[in-house]
Amino acid sequence: MYQLIQGLAQSFLVRLPMSYIMSVQPDASLSMIGLAAPTATVFGIVLNLVFFIFYQKKLNIKGNENKEK
Repeated sequence: MYQLIQGLAQSFLVRLPMSYIMSVQPDASLSMIGLAAPTATVFGIVLNLVFFIFYQKKLNIKGNENKEK
């Protein structure tokens, strides 16, 4: 489920808006519009790292509670 949300966020929150913004610039070029794809990929990597760190902390807290009992 997370991968679906992450992929949709990459597409609809980064790639499409950035493509549109770059295309309406006065000196628009395909290379500028094409920067939307790698930017969305970097956004996805950051999103995955945030999720990973959050999930690791959650597992560590849960693991520590089980050890104390």
